[in-house]
Amino acid sequence: MVSERWITGTEADLPGIDAPPQLKRWLNTLPDDLCTISNRLCSEGYGVWLVGGSVRDALQAQEVQNTDIDVATSCPPQEMLALFGEQAVPTGLEFGTVTVKGTTQPYEVTTLRTESLYRDGRHPENVVWGRSLKEDLSRRDFTINSMAVDVARQRLYDPFDGRSDLEKRCVRAVGEAMQRCEEDALRILRAYRFLSQDAVSLWSMSPQLRVAVGHHRSRLAMVAVERHWREIKKILKNPFSGAILSMMQDDGVFPIVFPASRIIGAPLLRAVDDGNLRDLSPMQRLAVVFAQQPTSTLLEELRNLRTSREEQREAATFHEQLQHLPSPLGASLRVFSYVLGTSAALHLAARKGLAIHGVDLQGEPETQVDAVLAAWDALPSRKSPDGCLVDGHWLMQRSGIQEGLRLGRLKNWLHRLQIEQDLVRVEDMERLLSQLPFEHGECEDWPQLEFP
Repeated sequence: MVSERWITGTEADLPGIDAPPQLKRWLNTLPDDLCTISNRLCSEGYGVWLVGGSVRDALQAQEVQNTDIDVATSCPPQEMLALFGEQAVPTGLEFGTVTVKGTTQPYEVTTLRTESLYRDGRHPENVVWGRSLKEDLSRRDFTINSMAVDVARQRLYDPFDGRSDLEKRCVRAVGEAMQRCEEDALRILRAYRFLSQDAVSLWSMSPQLRVAVGHHRSRLAMVAVERHWREIKKILKNPFSGAILSMMQDDGVFPIVFPASRIIGAPLLRAVDDGNLRDLSPMQRLAVVFAQQPTSTLLEELRNLRTSREEQREAATFHEQLQHLPSPLGASLRVFSYVLGTSAALHLAARKGLAIHGVDLQGEPETQVDAVLAAWDALPSRKSPDGCLVDGHWLMQRSGIQEGLRLGRLKNWLHRLQIEQDLVRVEDMERLLSQLPFEHGECEDWPQLEFP
């Protein structure tokens, strides 16, 4: 027993084994508020088990966040609401889920259940509360997610040999893969997502599951696009997203998720997994995936997936700027650095990764990218302040231009020169102003502090 503080509840209706050492180590770290919740349910005669991703990660000796711990119980949801009172929030009663607030974080507690047919490709028509852990685990998606542990007894329940699949680094469906994908088409995208469990290498997908994924891919149209995006975004966070997207393309799944896009070239998808791109955000990585397509296509796909405006803006901005490479001259690199900020280094890293794999966006050879990177590494830290050294009042006095568009454009032009030359003194700005031909010409043609 982990500790005498854990009360034993109803035993599971399937054989278990003694928890492996790495699982026991995790069980010994479980927080007190989870123990309190479990003991309350067990003292009422119900069974309590930890299930799903937390068990999977603990068996792999990976860090498990407390908020990711899912609890299964034989207690019906209405009984949970009565037992925990104000602590309980009915976050998914139709599926038996009650969120119980602990002292440090909430826990999702879900009643064991059986389900009928999934006629809409996502949700069961009818859910019946049960007391069978064996039946509950049998309705889950993949063997690596279909394990449970009784904390008080320190027993692991693994009826579908998920531990073996963890060791083989294989994603395999519980039972019949065709049936699992037909029941819930979102499992198709989840199957791809679980191919990346760590930073070592890409996992494999069982042949039966891959056939089922390809066979039922059209059923993804029955799943809300927001759910598509949730899975795709998780895929984009991992170090093998390019390889996974390549598999999705080979299996005919990619064009269902991204219907407006052309075929993505293999070199580009290999570049996405290059070590130079490891620090990119999911939105920046997706911008790289679409690097050889117009920004308008990327935005169309993101709108189709109902992503946020902030996500669309981040991806579109990185995509547009990625099409351009600054010159290796110090003035150009200083403006580039100022405008892009923290994204500047990521921009150059992405261009390096693309060049390594033979993806030339604007025909620049790898040697040109290398020249820019060498100049970037040798660029001294900027001394000039972020803001313009002079204000509008100063500029009006010396230029005779009144407040308005022309004055604003002139100030921005001066600001660009300040950054290009890394100036720190107002006297230098006055010298620059005396040299600018601002009395004539259209102000729209004046250089501005922007990239490209």
